[in-house]
Amino acid sequence: MQIYIHIPFCKRKCLYCDFNSYADCAKELISGYLTALNREIELAGSEFGRGGKNEKITSIFIGGGTPSLIDANNIESLLKNVKNHFEIACDAEITIEANPESLTEEKLVSYRRAGVNRLSMGVQSLYDDNLQAISRIHDVATAKNAINLARKHFDNLSCDLMIGLPYDTQSRVKEEVAELAKILDHISVYQLILEEGTPLEYLVNEGKIILPNDDEVADLMTVAVKTLRENGFDRYEVSNFAKNNKYSRHNMGYWTRNEYLGIGAGAASFLKLQDSKEVRFSSARPIEEYIENVCAANDYFDISREEYEELSNDAVFDEKIMLGLRTSEGVDKSLIDNEYLNKYSKYFAENGENVSLNDQGFAIMNTILVDIMRLKGEKH
Repeated sequence: MQIYIHIPFCKRKCLYCDFNSYADCAKELISGYLTALNREIELAGSEFGRGGKNEKITSIFIGGGTPSLIDANNIESLLKNVKNHFEIACDAEITIEANPESLTEEKLVSYRRAGVNRLSMGVQSLYDDNLQAISRIHDVATAKNAINLARKHFDNLSCDLMIGLPYDTQSRVKEEVAELAKILDHISVYQLILEEGTPLEYLVNEGKIILPNDDEVADLMTVAVKTLRENGFDRYEVSNFAKNNKYSRHNMGYWTRNEYLGIGAGAASFLKLQDSKEVRFSSARPIEEYIENVCAANDYFDISREEYEELSNDAVFDEKIMLGLRTSEGVDKSLIDNEYLNKYSKYFAENGENVSLNDQGFAIMNTILVDIMRLKGEKH
């Protein structure tokens, strides 16, 4: 089992962001939220941890928001609480997300003391004009300094990079990827998505910001992938690259459908219950509502949830395909109809009994998945 802990606080919300995050929150609200987080950890521990099924925790991921924004002693307290209520595997991967401008040496030392052994940093770009265009707080110099500082304390360090920003060019993408590849073992490369209702969508619709078109973004991604491969990185998932076997075990757990507990406002959970039911649900997104729901609950399953879904056999089958094809491992060939495998054969690579998407396939992954689901629906 895995645990995700959501810290929804940010100093400033980026223009593209539609995550469940909030800027400039009062100290009292942050304090109340942390109290609720610890309470949910205790309730979850009574059900799944030392007080219940005693599931072994193989990974913990603290995400956001900007977890590195809050005091490091709060992170220490949260992890101590998890360890008090759950059995943590001796080789568990424990990750915290951080933004460059909020990292200090004191925080890094505190994270290591708390048991964190992996850091994921939101760099996004190594060009100041791109960072300014999407309203990131840090600049390139701050990002590079933060990476160098983090390297002193963590040998498992990842960075996020965005492709398709306003001033991206192929030469720029190649340069920044190559620079990061020299000092990192893990890089996540995400294509910028214009989410509905975000300030960025408004600015683009008003013509105040111009983004690369789909074909240009595809070419930028091709350059990024090629540059990463040239620097010894394996593409183990559509957006994630690693060398020296520094894969994100936590994220791989999501794609291989491991159970996970989502702790915090808007956090999602996936559980396989004793009666063979598989369920997905999430907590309330508004912070105040989340706090109220947790404080009113007497046990874990008493917490009011949203988007509760008991998965049917068809839904489980679909998930195995949709999540499995995100990875280089792929899925068992028997899960995909031969008619479909033949139709799109040039986008697949075979590895024994498994089939996975190649780089061409990853480039049109969403189209392929939609088509798989359509063909499956027609046969039913």
